[in-house]
Amino acid sequence: MKVKTYLRTAKDGKSLIYVDYSVNGKRQRKKTGMFLYDRPKNIPEREHNKQTYVSQLTLKIQNNELGIKTPKHKIKDFVVYFEHLTQQRENTEKNYSTWKSALKHLKEFYSDGLKFSDLDINSLEQFSHYLTDVKKLKTSSANNYFNVVLHGVHDAFRDRMIDIDYAEYVKAPKIEQAVRVYLTEDEILKLENAHCKNLLLKKTFLFSCRTGMSFTDVKNLEWQHFKKDHDGNYFIAFHRKKTKGLQYHPITKEAKDLLGESGKPDEKIFKDLRYNSWMNIILKEWMFQADIKKPITFHCARHSYATLLLHKGADITEVKELLGHEDLKTTMRYAHVMDSDLRKAAELIKFNSNQTNG
Repeated sequence: MKVKTYLRTAKDGKSLIYVDYSVNGKRQRKKTGMFLYDRPKNIPEREHNKQTYVSQLTLKIQNNELGIKTPKHKIKDFVVYFEHLTQQRENTEKNYSTWKSALKHLKEFYSDGLKFSDLDINSLEQFSHYLTDVKKLKTSSANNYFNVVLHGVHDAFRDRMIDIDYAEYVKAPKIEQAVRVYLTEDEILKLENAHCKNLLLKKTFLFSCRTGMSFTDVKNLEWQHFKKDHDGNYFIAFHRKKTKGLQYHPITKEAKDLLGESGKPDEKIFKDLRYNSWMNIILKEWMFQADIKKPITFHCARHSYATLLLHKGADITEVKELLGHEDLKTTMRYAHVMDSDLRKAAELIKFNSNQTNG
């Protein structure tokens, strides 16, 4: 597609930049939103002209910021096509980050591109192998990335870029169930009484144990997110970072009391909260002080909240809402933890008897 630029004189000593381009034989004209000085009076104005005309305009055209799009039928490469699909999801889809990550892996694996004529079952299976055996991604990540690639393949079939919907014949890598480590109620009480070098980390972790909120969501909490209902019960109204959905999360007075005196509405509750490798070391030392020998990370606080709720008889759909899960299948993983615990409990009773006939 050829793009030509031209100038239109304005009344204030500036010339507006327009572009002419053609799509499917139809000539079109579009404003760029940029201008040049007709008679630059000084070095800054001359430099503005130079940078605007040479650099900024070229960049905008390359990035499609002017809204000039290559027709889909002109695209011959699946990776380029998938990049177009990813760009379309930037402001509209919740899983844009997944598409973006999948695109990154596609570009790494198919560094020279992947022509539609070369796209088939074998090329997709090779990419699946790359995610799991070469990059050695977690099975959940490999599954997510490969599934959006299959989505792209299906869209390519729908747009008549390929004649066969290969997405129908290839399966995404299976997700292996990870062992979810959690703390018991007694262990959480031990942590309350144990010494921790970092009081902010201690307060934040215990708050997460009592609310199930992720580190990112806790970090972004402000005092204005805390509310009281007509019965005087506390709840938090906030947007979850991961899903962007608005969540109303009831919390106990015990959890609220952990926070101390309220601050200004737009003030962060957990000021200067950061999580890094040093925090992991402090967390391990805290566990040692409490005589807890489990490999605990901050996210285990959320696991503990969910598992304890289920142990106490909470309905799994209610737990799903409290955790902010979009899919019940995600919450069901905690039910599998309970099944494992039940098995351990059943194994406690064994009879070692020698049976004889007669």
